[in-house]
Amino acid sequence: MAAGISRDEPALLRVANVSKWFGAHQVLNSVSLSVQRSEVVCIIGPSGSGKSTLLRCMNFLEEYQSGEIFIRGKLIGYANARSGQRVRDSERNIDALRRDVAMVFQQFNLWPHMSVLDNVAQPLVLVYGKPKAEAHARARRVLEKVGLGDKIDEYPLRLSGGQQQRVGIARALAVEPAAILFDEPTSSLDPELVGEVLQVMKQLAGEGMTMVIVTHEMHFAAEVADRVIFLDQSTKVEEGTPREVFFNPKNERTRRFLETWAERNSLFTRNHAETAQRAPSV
Repeated sequence: MAAGISRDEPALLRVANVSKWFGAHQVLNSVSLSVQRSEVVCIIGPSGSGKSTLLRCMNFLEEYQSGEIFIRGKLIGYANARSGQRVRDSERNIDALRRDVAMVFQQFNLWPHMSVLDNVAQPLVLVYGKPKAEAHARARRVLEKVGLGDKIDEYPLRLSGGQQQRVGIARALAVEPAAILFDEPTSSLDPELVGEVLQVMKQLAGEGMTMVIVTHEMHFAAEVADRVIFLDQSTKVEEGTPREVFFNPKNERTRRFLETWAERNSLFTRNHAETAQRAPSV
């Protein structure tokens, strides 16, 4: 959990009454939140509640129809025309703001024909205009940081899912962002690989990296988050510290969601233990 978060300084990320529709279906309903520098905010909720869409709106990978999102105090995605109407901002301005906020996706989105080193370095060359030697040097540093310094010459298909996701985290770190958005980074992983990715994220949290994390890993959220936000049916239902949300939720819907998760987790743990007891010894 981050220490020394100042509530007096402007929010690094601010979402103000944002709503979003896909056709006639509303996926976000007047959602507001703010994220301070060095803060870790975890967003939880059932599937289909709008969590991933909210994250994608925060760096304008998805357009939002109403409300405002600010990165370092600057509105992303839109500008006010002379007529007073809101219009889409130029791609140049959007890209400039987006560079402050990196994203780690559910799917790893690695280039299969490139080595691990080039997967991390190539965006620095193509998007940020860094010299190849500088990009490779930075890529090596961040790959060491996520425990993959010995895999720089490998190709993605020869890595485990956990290793591929750590390459994705290294790629995000390489651009030296002010914040990183994580969209369910462990959802595509086999259970035994989840821990290695969460450990890297815990390390980043301890170092003061600003992070917004959509996750179903409740134990992880309780351990690393400064604040937890619960979304349901496109709406922010509850917000508070991990202790407040997980152990003393104010909203009945939050309580029912957490009870259902706890029951499923307990059932999985109990079944796993029973299976292990029945397994023949070797």
